[in-house]
Amino acid sequence: MWQALVLTFIILASASITRINLQNSAVPEKRGGTWEPVVSLKTERAPFSYEKASVLGSVTAPRGPSRRWEVLDPKIGAESVLVQSLDDQFPFFHFNTYKTWPLASLTKLLTAVVVLEDIGADKKIPIDAAAVATEGEAGNLKSGEVYTALDLLKIMLLTSSNDASAAFENYLGKEEFVRRLNKKAAAIGMTQTIFHDASGLSDLNVGTASDMLRLARYILEREPEIFNWTRLSNFLVQPINDVRVQTISNINNLSARSDFLGGKTGTSEEAGENLLSLFSFKDYRLVAIILGSPDRLRETDSLLRWVNQAYDF
Repeated sequence: MWQALVLTFIILASASITRINLQNSAVPEKRGGTWEPVVSLKTERAPFSYEKASVLGSVTAPRGPSRRWEVLDPKIGAESVLVQSLDDQFPFFHFNTYKTWPLASLTKLLTAVVVLEDIGADKKIPIDAAAVATEGEAGNLKSGEVYTALDLLKIMLLTSSNDASAAFENYLGKEEFVRRLNKKAAAIGMTQTIFHDASGLSDLNVGTASDMLRLARYILEREPEIFNWTRLSNFLVQPINDVRVQTISNINNLSARSDFLGGKTGTSEEAGENLLSLFSFKDYRLVAIILGSPDRLRETDSLLRWVNQAYDF
C-alpha cells in the first residue's frame, strides 16, 4: 500500500515540475498585491542569423581572395607547381607539391644558409684547383684566389657557380658540409629532401615543392639578405689577395623585373628547368615554385597572369 502512495507522489511531483518548465516568463503572476513576471526555468536560444562570422561582434576576420570558377586551371608542363602567399599562406595553385624531384641548383639556396649560419660571412674562403676543376665555369674563379664568404656567396647565387659551391665544401670538407646541409634541412622541416652535394650537380639531391616553400619561408625569416642578393643585376667583386676586379652578372632574367623579390634557378638534364621566385603581387608576397618545367620563365609568367584572372582580390 505504501509503495503505491510513494509512486503516486513521485508522479504528481514530476507533473508539477513539468508545468513550471512550460510556463512562459512573459505571463505575470500576482504576488503580495502586485503583478510580477514568473521566473522561467527554460533556456532561451539566441536567434539564428545568416550573417557572416566576419561581421558578427567586434571581431573582423580577414577575407581571402575568392575564386572565379569560370576561369579554368592553367595548363602547365611542369612536374610540380606551387603558387602561394607568403603572408597569409593562401594557396593559389598547388600541383604535385609532394612529388620528389631533382633540385639541381636550387640546392644553392640551402648552401647559402649553411655558409651564413655555420661558417660566417666574414670568413676567408680559398679557391683551390679542385674547386676550379668542378663542372662549369660560372663565376670565372681562379685557383689561388681568396674571397670573403660574403662575396663568394653572391658569385654562387648570381651565376650559379658550381666552383664557388665546391670551395665552400672544401672549406669544411665535403662530407661534413653535406652532413650540415641535411641537418639544416631536417631542422627546417624539409622531410622529403636529401642532399649529396652543395651545388646540385648530383641528381641525387631531391626535394619537393612543399619543402622548398619551407626553405623560402625560413630564408625570409632568418636570412633575408640571400633573396636580396639574388635581385642584383650585377656587382663588382675582387679577391682579397689580388687586384683583379670582375663584374658578376645575374643569370636569372627575372632580376630585371620590378616586382621580383628574389629567387634561384636550377637546371640539369634529369631535373629539367627548376625555378623558385618571389614576387610582389597586389598586396601579397607570392612564392612561385616550379620543378621539372620545359620553360620555367614562360610558365611562371603564365601562372602569375592566371592568378590575376582566376581570383577576385
